[in-house]
Amino acid sequence: MSKKVIYILLLIWTGFSACEKPKPEDSKSEEQVPTGTLLFHLHTYIDNSEVDGYGFTYTTDAGRNISLSIAQLYISDIQVVKLDGSVIDLPDTILLKNLVTETYTAGKVPVGNYKAIRFKVGLNAASDALNPTSTKDSLALNHSEMWFANTAQPDGYVYMNVQGTVDTTSDLSGAMQSFAYKIGTEANCVQVNMPEQNFTVLENQAEYGHIIIDYSKLFTGLKLSELNNLSVSGKANNNSVVAQKIKVNIPLMFKYE
Repeated sequence: MSKKVIYILLLIWTGFSACEKPKPEDSKSEEQVPTGTLLFHLHTYIDNSEVDGYGFTYTTDAGRNISLSIAQLYISDIQVVKLDGSVIDLPDTILLKNLVTETYTAGKVPVGNYKAIRFKVGLNAASDALNPTSTKDSLALNHSEMWFANTAQPDGYVYMNVQGTVDTTSDLSGAMQSFAYKIGTEANCVQVNMPEQNFTVLENQAEYGHIIIDYSKLFTGLKLSELNNLSVSGKANNNSVVAQKIKVNIPLMFKYE
């Protein structure tokens, strides 16, 4: 091949190379987006009193005595709302809130300004059907106290398990009765929309959402002198009138510290 032919081929190749479209500089992968970490600091309360341990009796402002022997719930489907109203999902996060642990990692959030937090108390249908020992969420799901029976399946998970004793008298004379609410099933997965409260997520830094969970709110509208209103146990009971009243009360439990 002559030098002239080689020269012509080089000119043609150079022309084609010049015509190639450069990749957009702003097409960043998800990993390149700067993020911070959203943490939840969750406090267990009875009315205005923080619960220091199981078995202690706390008195509401109305004068009703309540004690807890277990208070646990699942938080999932976490979302954050930007100032312009757009919503960012924090997928694949399942938190099991217990009494002892207060700090939980909600997930990575793009840097920016936000005005609200949303989440669900419960699990979505796919998570509710998982085997508790063969999933990445085993740490949260493999808890027998959050099952309706000796195994998690086929009945799914208990989304909120709260038990203890409560003064059931109309005159608040102190006569305590046991209560036990195991709320679950897909129909009882509850959306919680926290009030608007602006916060900023900075790159590689942690932002805390300080949230109170007030279990006394579960009794709102319940006639506690009727023993049937003190228990929701198996999956079938989650269709009861009592379970539906408690479902309505669950969002009332949450407020900012």
